Amino acid sequence: MFANLITLFRVFLLIVVFVCLSRDGLHGHIAAFFLTILLIALDGVDGMVARHFHQESEFGSVFDIVVDRIVESCFWIFFAARGIIPAWFPMIIVSRGFLTDAMRSVALSHGMTAFGSKSLHTSKLGSFLVTSRFSRGFYGVIKVFSFLFLIAIDGTRLQGLPQLIGADYRQDIIIVGYVVIYCTMILCVVRGIPVLVESRRFLRPGSL
Repeated sequence: MFANLITLFRVFLLIVVFVCLSRDGLHGHIAAFFLTILLIALDGVDGMVARHFHQESEFGSVFDIVVDRIVESCFWIFFAARGIIPAWFPMIIVSRGFLTDAMRSVALSHGMTAFGSKSLHTSKLGSFLVTSRFSRGFYGVIKVFSFLFLIAIDGTRLQGLPQLIGADYRQDIIIVGYVVIYCTMILCVVRGIPVLVESRRFLRPGSL
């Protein structure tokens, strides 16, 4: 129960982040920057709390994924609307999320979860790309940096910033930021492929 409340609190933090960014001020962007770090950090805290208090459940697993989707989708869509990334960018990521979540829902009806001992992934490659601690940790880290770079790149357009940061530094932030952002998108798609491939068995006649 407590772990699910932490997960729900992340949605509230997400709203606060976008309120801060919508103010278009330097202080708002700084606040959003650090709140985003807290927002992502809590994604790991809720899992640790659930395991510590033995409150792991199928609902908690699904709820955590749903909130992750909300956070990711809102970030990509928000910054696409602000012109930081192209419109097709969130289209790809959100579509991937819908497809993989649909397959996971079918798997859940068969008693299988996205992660854990009852994971739907049976292949070594699928398990490594989707459920391994390395893959999940690396993707989580690069996703954090992507969101932070989105905020930073948006911040480079603020009036008065040239007096604080030189043009060379702003250009470096933009270049490195876009490399990280596009790598995150590619990794997101790659990690979704095993879910679709290994879920095909649930769509065969007689599998339900």
